[in-house]
Amino acid sequence: MIESNMSRRTIPALFVLLAIYYALPLLLKIDWWGVRDWDLFTTIAAVPTGTVLNYGQFPFWNPYLGGGNILFHHPEVTVLSPFFLFYLLFGPLVGLKLQVLLCYAIGFGGSYLLARSFGLSRIAGVLFSVAYFGSVHFALHIAEGHMPFTHYCFLPWFVAFVVMAREQRHHIIWAAAALALMVLGNGGAVPLLYTLFFGGMLCLLLSIQHRTVNYLLYLAAATLGGLGLAAVKFLPGVVYLIENTWEGNPNESIPLSALDNIFFGFEHSLFVKHFEQQTWAWHEYGAYISPFLVLLALTTLIWRFRSHWPWLVIAAFFFLFGLGDHGSASPWAILTSLPGFSSLRGTGRAFHFVILSFAMLGAIGYDLLSARLAASRAKLSAYIVNFAVLVIVVTNIVFAWGIISEANHHPPPQIHRSEQFRQTIDPQGGALRSYLANRGALRSPWLSAYHPSRGLVTDNGQVLQHYAVEGQVDVRDRTVTPNVITYNLTGVHPGRLVIGMGYDKGWSADDGRPLTPVNGLISFAFDRGPETLVLRYRTPHLWLGLAVSILTLIALILFWRQASVHKRSS
Repeated sequence: MIESNMSRRTIPALFVLLAIYYALPLLLKIDWWGVRDWDLFTTIAAVPTGTVLNYGQFPFWNPYLGGGNILFHHPEVTVLSPFFLFYLLFGPLVGLKLQVLLCYAIGFGGSYLLARSFGLSRIAGVLFSVAYFGSVHFALHIAEGHMPFTHYCFLPWFVAFVVMAREQRHHIIWAAAALALMVLGNGGAVPLLYTLFFGGMLCLLLSIQHRTVNYLLYLAAATLGGLGLAAVKFLPGVVYLIENTWEGNPNESIPLSALDNIFFGFEHSLFVKHFEQQTWAWHEYGAYISPFLVLLALTTLIWRFRSHWPWLVIAAFFFLFGLGDHGSASPWAILTSLPGFSSLRGTGRAFHFVILSFAMLGAIGYDLLSARLAASRAKLSAYIVNFAVLVIVVTNIVFAWGIISEANHHPPPQIHRSEQFRQTIDPQGGALRSYLANRGALRSPWLSAYHPSRGLVTDNGQVLQHYAVEGQVDVRDRTVTPNVITYNLTGVHPGRLVIGMGYDKGWSADDGRPLTPVNGLISFAFDRGPETLVLRYRTPHLWLGLAVSILTLIALILFWRQASVHKRSS
């Protein structure tokens, strides 16, 4: 039997090979620049890397995008994650591609664990892993350059450990660790929100099904533990997002006529357009589900509906959610009126959980069919079922190669790096090129937790680095590094100087003089005569967040020790 041949060593080896296959189109052209959002996410990987290696500074501030923006506590920036080591050792572009490789391996393994936590067989676990994490949905987002989506690799681990806490409470600690890794990496925005929402919905349905609140309690404990561990980044980020709302797109929708291409069509590419109202490129819509997987899922619902109805409820809800705004009663319209959800865009991202639910139902259906066919000794039917599983897996694998290959755009260009930093009006989509030239990109990509572009631009398009709005001053010298700006100047008449760097509460002057925002830029007063002014940026609420992280770590260690003692005594 296939099941008996799949040992504990075979499964990890299989997932490593699958991860290599999925990432191979990127690795074969490992130094090539990527399309579309690869520019943005390579840039926000390069900035903290360069801040550490080139300036010996901790990456608090990003002067290179939109006139200056937050860096460390940006929810889509990786600094404290293990993945940051890849950037430091191999460079940001290669590091991101290695991140894709590792996240595929982690995602396949976590998906397998999630399937096993619900009692599925090994082969069903493999089917679920490839049908879910090896889906077209993830391949499209990775090809687009959506690096935060790689951090969905921690979702199945988080949910699996929450479910497994019913047997051993210490699994809550591992669930918390998985969630913390998501937040400390670049999954602290969309992946985090969807993970907690999906996890909450699943645990609520399981609690209703089993008539216990324990699943909700395990989820609450794991969530508090995970966010507490990551509080050093999460707390400053949340405060920032509350103060600077990320505007979503509440009015978008997907017509019913597009669903055939979304779920069952065979043309999935970054560059196709399948319906007139298509707001985004196809990476926000493609969610292929094999018809064979649907048949296996229907088998589960026909034979074991009472045992597995929560997965149907989840699939139905996220299907309706993904359709977007179809009236005031639609889930999208209701949820996007709430805090947190109001920042969402790309309704098709919710189809992620339709795929997950059908993958789970299909994997359960495989086990049910296999058991019945084994009992009846119907070998031909068993071959047909296993062939269907093979088609499901191979189809996803074949789709993925072509899709991820589209990420490769062009070989790296030769770029001269200037010694002196300047803000410039860059070409659209040229953030990485501007960074490598030591230029700030005022026309930079839009991203979460992001101010509108801020700069000193004259009517004829000239970009100024500073401007005296009052008085008269002679700037003798100016030095800009990521966290520190130094001005040597001589005031002719006292006044106020505005500099071409975005204002944030974390900026302060070494001599204690107040800094005030003028049109979103830093300004300060100067007196008559020569002076040197040093401005520094530090992430607000950093130390409070660090204290919470340390206290949470201590609490989890104590919980671990208590759980270990209880386990030995029992």
